[in-house]
Amino acid sequence: MDLACGREGCFQTLAEGRQGGRMTSALGAESEAERIHNLIQLTRDWGVWDAVSLYLDRCQVDTPMNLVEATWRHVQELRASVGKVVDFGAGDGRFSLYGCYREYVGYEIDRDRCNNANLPTNAVLLNYCAFSDTIENADICIGNPPFVRNQDLPDGWRQHASNVLLKRTDVIVSGLANAWQYFFLLALASLKDDGLCALVIPYEWVSRPSVKALRNYISTQRWNVSVYRLVDNTFNSVLTTSSITIVDKAARDGVWTYFEETGSGDYTQLPSPSGGPDGVITYLRRSEMGKSEPRAIRGLSPGTQKVLTLSEGERARFGLKMGRDVVPCITTLRHLPADVKELNEASFQTYYRDIGRKCWLIRTDTKCSKTLDAYLDSVPPADYHTRTCLERAQWWRFNMPPKPELLVAMSFRGRFPKIVTNTIGARAVGSVYGIYNVTVAQTERLTAYFNDIDIRDRVVAHSNGLRKIEVNQLNTLLIEAFADDFPTT
Repeated sequence: MDLACGREGCFQTLAEGRQGGRMTSALGAESEAERIHNLIQLTRDWGVWDAVSLYLDRCQVDTPMNLVEATWRHVQELRASVGKVVDFGAGDGRFSLYGCYREYVGYEIDRDRCNNANLPTNAVLLNYCAFSDTIENADICIGNPPFVRNQDLPDGWRQHASNVLLKRTDVIVSGLANAWQYFFLLALASLKDDGLCALVIPYEWVSRPSVKALRNYISTQRWNVSVYRLVDNTFNSVLTTSSITIVDKAARDGVWTYFEETGSGDYTQLPSPSGGPDGVITYLRRSEMGKSEPRAIRGLSPGTQKVLTLSEGERARFGLKMGRDVVPCITTLRHLPADVKELNEASFQTYYRDIGRKCWLIRTDTKCSKTLDAYLDSVPPADYHTRTCLERAQWWRFNMPPKPELLVAMSFRGRFPKIVTNTIGARAVGSVYGIYNVTVAQTERLTAYFNDIDIRDRVVAHSNGLRKIEVNQLNTLLIEAFADDFPTT
């Protein structure tokens, strides 16, 4: 095989490509208007341009070169010789600059990124949507697929990508899947039977329920999986949410292994995805619970907290009346002192209203007053430029959530997330969960139970030692807490 190498191997080939070799990606200079016109043509079936441009803007995050090189090192440990490399969502093609391979093919929707790329002579960037071609002969699929939230995926793109993946893998992608999941499945489908997938993706894919179908697909094929949780040296060697994930289709032992990078760059093996011997807390969906059972529900996602939730000062400045125009809400419990166990009028005043926290939610369950109408009319369109708001008939009208009996933080650092009794009747918004269907006596019992347990080794950690419990994991803990009251059958 005639191989050419990137920086780690043969620098001469790369230099020749830059200085006068076959620069396949050089499409020539173009104006911003030409660039936009090209993007509109490539994405004309994706949906409205505002939603498409939002998605495209959030796709463009460059991978640090040291992470590109580290990903290639994992590939080279498993493959001494590489033929065809494919990179979906290639950006400027920087994954072509390392490793030894016969050919590299990158897909990049933004022609501006292709124009500015400097590639080895055996590498090419194609200005296409990654889901427009059918590749089945890749030896390696490598890259850092875009991390775009499911709420910001254009409907047309999502539907097309879902149809492609269903046809090629029989996998139905979750409606809660973020963009990288679609690219991950596409990479697996594009490999030869003995191919290798090496992607930089969020570590949480090993446990999140929205990725269950993808994990099951890999498990059914019995491909071996190695997940390397990364340390970001630019942040004093604290854990990030990133991983280098390797799926080896040539090794069919069904073995999954998990590693954690140390500050020195070595790896230590973990006993489970969460790092603890008991593994990750299981997920219990609301549909699997009895109607009378206590349950946790996610905080409201109004579309934009920037203008649909207000601080006390903002409420007063716009003349919005408490009760008529706005109701109390809680968007975070992070700053609340550990000894505050009840959210009442006094604690709400001290820790939210007086210090300018977002603590008022506009009312959408009654006819708007003239004052509220005037406020909503005054909001600049740029402040509600989210997919959720743009798809509504009235950009601000969400379904009003009920009042929970308890408020629970999604993220935590200690033994258990912060939990408070919701005496004031605030709505749970964003990263605050609400617990419903509990009596006063059960509320006391539940807070005592949660204050006595330690779940740090049962939840996958995020950046800087931060952990995040999923709402369906919280439902599992609720059932555990009330096991005698609601026995399983």
